[in-house]
Amino acid sequence: MMILLAVDDTPASHLAIKEVARSPWPVGTQVEVLTVVEHSPVWAMSESVEEAYHTSRALIDSATAQLRAAGLTAQGTVATGDPKSVILERAVALHPHLIVTGSHRVSALTHFFLGNVATHTLRHAACSVAVVRPRPDPEAANRRLLLATDGSPYSEAAAHALASRPWPAGTEVRVLSVVEVILPTMHALFEPPFVDSGEVKKLRAEAMARAQNAVAAAEAILEPKGLEVTESVSVLLDGTKDVILQEAKDWAADWIFVGSHGRQGAERILMGSTSESIAAQAVCSVEVVRSR
Repeated sequence: MMILLAVDDTPASHLAIKEVARSPWPVGTQVEVLTVVEHSPVWAMSESVEEAYHTSRALIDSATAQLRAAGLTAQGTVATGDPKSVILERAVALHPHLIVTGSHRVSALTHFFLGNVATHTLRHAACSVAVVRPRPDPEAANRRLLLATDGSPYSEAAAHALASRPWPAGTEVRVLSVVEVILPTMHALFEPPFVDSGEVKKLRAEAMARAQNAVAAAEAILEPKGLEVTESVSVLLDGTKDVILQEAKDWAADWIFVGSHGRQGAERILMGSTSESIAAQAVCSVEVVRSR
């Protein structure tokens, strides 16, 4: 597995480095640590470009040392330019399975995530992207992993990504399927009790069946890996984001795994809505999975 770990000298990035070092990865996983020095007029008011390079090099050396100590193969790169472009360009050259970032605010050193760099990466990267946040118990070896699925091929890819990691004993997985009841357009014009009509009840039953099938499909992928799996099914008349975020918060999840798109693929792209919102708003880490 190849991981591109994009960092700057902020607490969020240092947390991401530690989480990558602590997390279980397939044998032979390689990590490239990337930091970007962005040329800016701010240099005239603070440190020189040379000082920025020195600081960035020290960051890379520290990160690779931590990762190697954890048994990972790691190397580092200091690049210059627009971080939004550099990350994606490096990903094109490297073909990583996963890009990992911290959940950043503005970086004092490089303004690394100024201009929605993380959002840009989520939207445009060809591979999966993980946004790291603090875990409730950072020293715990086991994890609480929430897999959000709607039964689509994208959700199946998320299940396979989760199942591919050598999670330690005691890791818990909750499979959550939140399927929207899509009403015919004309029904939106009516008030209850019309929405409790026989036709709507039929649509709700069909949605429940889809949710149950989605959970069963995910369990079939996860359980052979020896993971402890529980299930949760929700069927809504509106969006899914809030349910997933609330479930993760209530359950104290460490990670959310979610596919990049929904059941109808390009016709109902979740990036920019559900997946992106979850990555931006979750209280825990989020991995948005794209199939390769």
